[in-house]
Amino acid sequence: MKAKKLTYRNLPLFCLMLLTTFMWGCNQDDDEIQLDLVSFNNVALSSHNEVPEFNSIGTGQFNGVYNRQTKKITYNVTWVLSDLDDNTVGMHFHGPASPNESAPVVIPVTGFSDNSGGTFSGTTRALTKDEEEQLLSGKWYFNIHSTTHPTGELRGNLLRKK
Repeated sequence: MKAKKLTYRNLPLFCLMLLTTFMWGCNQDDDEIQLDLVSFNNVALSSHNEVPEFNSIGTGQFNGVYNRQTKKITYNVTWVLSDLDDNTVGMHFHGPASPNESAPVVIPVTGFSDNSGGTFSGTTRALTKDEEEQLLSGKWYFNIHSTTHPTGELRGNLLRKK
C-alpha cells in the first residue's frame, strides 16, 4: 500500500484535525484539574448551624479546597467568639452527619490560638475512601468550641460549591 503525500489541497484538513486534537487535549487537562479540586469557600460559621441552634453574635468563615489526588483538605478559618473574654478550646472536622445532626470528631485541628478570635490555616491528614465520600456528599462540618459553649459555638456545614 502506498502512503499518500500531503498536498496543498489536503493541508487545510490536516491543520483542522491537528488544531481540533490540540484543543481537545487542552480541554481534557483543564477538566481533570477542575475535577481534582473541590472548593468549600465562604462557609459561614455560626451558632445557627449548631445542633441545637442558639443565638450568638459570634461569627466566622471557613475557606477550603479538597484535593482528590492528595486526599487532603487545605483550609483557612477566621473567627470571633460571642464573648471576647472567652477562650477557643477546640476546632474539629466532624462527620458524618446531615446539616441538622451532630457527629463525632473525625479530624482534630491543633495549633490554633486559644484567644476569642483569630485566623488559622492548615492541611488535614489524607482522608480515607469512606471519609472522602462523606465529605463530598455534604456530611461533614467544621466546628469551633469555646469555654462558654464547649459542645460547639460556631459551625459551618461543608457543602460543595458548584
